[in-house]
Amino acid sequence: MSKSTPEPELLDAIIRSATDYAIVSFDGSNGVTSWSAGAETLLGWTASEMMGQDAAVVFTPEDRERNVPELERQTAIEKGRAEDERWHIRKNGSRFWASGVLVPLKNGAPPGFVKIMRDRTRERDAALALRQSEQRFRTLVESIPQLVWRSRSLGQRTWGSPQWEIFTGLSLPKSVGHGWLDAIHPDDRELTLEAWHEAERTGGLYVEHRTRRAADGEYRWFQTRGTRLGDEGGWAQEWFGTSTDIHDLRRSLERHQVLLRELHHRTRNLLGVVNALAHQTLMRSTSLNEFGNRFSERIAALGRVQSLVSHADAGALELRELIEAEVQAHVAEEDDRIAIAGPPVVLHEKAAETLALAFHELATNAVKYGALAKPEGRLEVRWDIRNGPVVIEWRETGIEVAPSKAGRGYGRELIEVALPFALGARTRFDLNDDGVYCCIELPEHEWRIQ
Repeated sequence: MSKSTPEPELLDAIIRSATDYAIVSFDGSNGVTSWSAGAETLLGWTASEMMGQDAAVVFTPEDRERNVPELERQTAIEKGRAEDERWHIRKNGSRFWASGVLVPLKNGAPPGFVKIMRDRTRERDAALALRQSEQRFRTLVESIPQLVWRSRSLGQRTWGSPQWEIFTGLSLPKSVGHGWLDAIHPDDRELTLEAWHEAERTGGLYVEHRTRRAADGEYRWFQTRGTRLGDEGGWAQEWFGTSTDIHDLRRSLERHQVLLRELHHRTRNLLGVVNALAHQTLMRSTSLNEFGNRFSERIAALGRVQSLVSHADAGALELRELIEAEVQAHVAEEDDRIAIAGPPVVLHEKAAETLALAFHELATNAVKYGALAKPEGRLEVRWDIRNGPVVIEWRETGIEVAPSKAGRGYGRELIEVALPFALGARTRFDLNDDGVYCCIELPEHEWRIQ
């Protein structure tokens, strides 16, 4: 302190220059004894207006009702100072958030006080907005199904959302740094770190890897994306990202690819069957008209089984459904000459296609020349499981077999040659005096119990 500047003058200069602060003194009766220029600026009253007035006027009505000014003075006397942050009032009635300190003066009985206040409304609003923003962020993070995280460069984890901790079972202390890699499948860790090095170059992270679920130990596929925040360089730059469970989607895509390959395979096979049908029908037709009719019927039979297979599970079809569909394509549903019975048996697709053509030939012949061509005829189709294979018996009775129809046609060749070759089936075809008997033993690998 300069010897040429008395202490009161120096104090007065400080008070006058501290325009950002309201500095007020009042006596033991709470009457204002000094009112700084900062007080005039902050509170709106001039010094001449406030001298001798009650200093409590700057408190809100609700605080005055609760005796806050008196309690503040009592605290200052007991503890030597009283600090506060609360709402205060200006002359025009507007409110502002102030932080202040009240100090008792040594002299005076009762003692006087000095109160220093500063407007902190902007800081309070900014802090409140930040807290609200953080709360909204946390609410969003904890509500979305993704696993949310924050990291430094090269995947040095600094924070993981509650979903991450619940899913992986790794707490924040165990996840920080590269600890989170413990939840990544061992075969995917190197790939993940390579993705982080690439992200440093591009500014964006993308990787698909498997993450262990703590509840059952299953590794599920996740798509992890991250973005670098800000332009600051160096290790300390921050990254923000999410990990999304794509396990079911990935499995669906894999199944789609399998189904697509299966479709291509089935299409090639079907074209082969159509080609063979056309060739065999052409070889046994005496005219183009006859070829057209027979080929159309056989393609229709193939179409029926394709329609049934497309609606069945996993490309399999019940034997009863196949037989009923083919027989009913030629006769009315309510025909008491027909009996179809057997246990639930499901055919694989290839067996269903080949058997459908055989049943089509049998049904066509039965309608044209056999049991279904006459009112007294009867058709029984029964099957049973006998020591492994399914034995299917087609029996037509009540008719006389015409010798002219006893030759080896396409239907009989299909039964006696194609079924054994394509399916490994054992077959028998007999033309008896009163009808037709056909027996097909289908091996175990072509069917299953429903």
